[in-house]
Amino acid sequence: MMDYIIRRFVADPDAIRNSKTRNQYGHVASVTGIIVNTLVFIGELLVGFFTGSIALISDGIHNMADAGGACISLLSFRLADMKPDKEHPYGHGRIEYLFSVGFSVLLFVVAIQLAIESYDRIMHPDIVTMTADVIIMMVVIMGMKVWLFTVLRTIGNRIDSPILKANGLEYLSDVWATAGITVGLVVGTIFGFSIDGYLGAFVSCMIARAGFLVFKEATSRLLGNEPSAGRIKEIAEFVTGYEGVIGVHDLMIHDYGPGHEFASIHVEVDAKTDVMTSHALVDQIEHDAVEKLHLQLTIHMDPIVQDERTKAVNERIINMITAYNKAYRIHDLRTVWNGLRMVVSFDVAVPYGKKNDLEAIQSSLTGIIEALYPNCEAHIYVENSYTGLLLPEQHSV
Repeated sequence: MMDYIIRRFVADPDAIRNSKTRNQYGHVASVTGIIVNTLVFIGELLVGFFTGSIALISDGIHNMADAGGACISLLSFRLADMKPDKEHPYGHGRIEYLFSVGFSVLLFVVAIQLAIESYDRIMHPDIVTMTADVIIMMVVIMGMKVWLFTVLRTIGNRIDSPILKANGLEYLSDVWATAGITVGLVVGTIFGFSIDGYLGAFVSCMIARAGFLVFKEATSRLLGNEPSAGRIKEIAEFVTGYEGVIGVHDLMIHDYGPGHEFASIHVEVDAKTDVMTSHALVDQIEHDAVEKLHLQLTIHMDPIVQDERTKAVNERIINMITAYNKAYRIHDLRTVWNGLRMVVSFDVAVPYGKKNDLEAIQSSLTGIIEALYPNCEAHIYVENSYTGLLLPEQHSV
């Protein structure tokens, strides 16, 4: 059914980095969430009033909040798709993250309200009687929620939407909460004691947890989190796929919201190649990145000397760095001879970590290089990799 809906309402399902396609996916997921959550809200509210269960009424109100969250995601997709303007030249894509923060606040408010109502029921307990019809209704509701979770998880992962993935995760928690309520009320009916208020408190905790996860994901993206490993590899392999590119490094990705991505990267080329030829190459890569990766890419060109003596020294230094720490990568390696004296300079990219003292690493590597080559003057700059990921190749990002 999900595939049919996607084919029916998404014009080009495979063009997931196209803003129009992404917007269509977002509309499909959001409208589906509104419809299903509204139906579940009506069903649980009727069952709750029929049985007098505060837990079922709370869960029903929770699902109404979910429908509101789906409305928020629909609005966020519409606003995020607005064209760049004078005040926002990088587009409006981050609106999706802001709306995610707003949705998390809504979940916290709902959780607090339900916790207060549940406390009142705990203080004034009342036995809730469950019938076969009610149990069947709850199983149907759980089935609808499982299907909705599958839809949002699939679409959210496909278009890398934080608000859809957050909503999907929240729907999964709904399934466990509803199952817990149903089982608990059945047990309470059989043994004749009231646990309705405690189940309502359980639901409020599940809602609060979902709100925290949504808030954490959205704020992380607003602050500037690490790009996905798949995206880093995709960009690096795209650039190195061009003839004339020796290696790449210093990849920096700036996320202004889904579909509004900017990046810069250093591209190594042979120093013997005519500068106009190399410039035409990086120019072509930049233009192709817009069309094929939907990425505004800025390239800095680094000429690399490729004579045999330089290559031999460089290979030995690379092997030494790898032996020192296989997680380190070097780039911008330059070797210049001044008579019998050799001057070596390069940058070392290291992963982020509490134990990584950049100055200590720099001092240690300088000592090793100058011990390896007694007539050598080493200039080493140690830095953290902005992507947080080092590819296997020595010329890495």
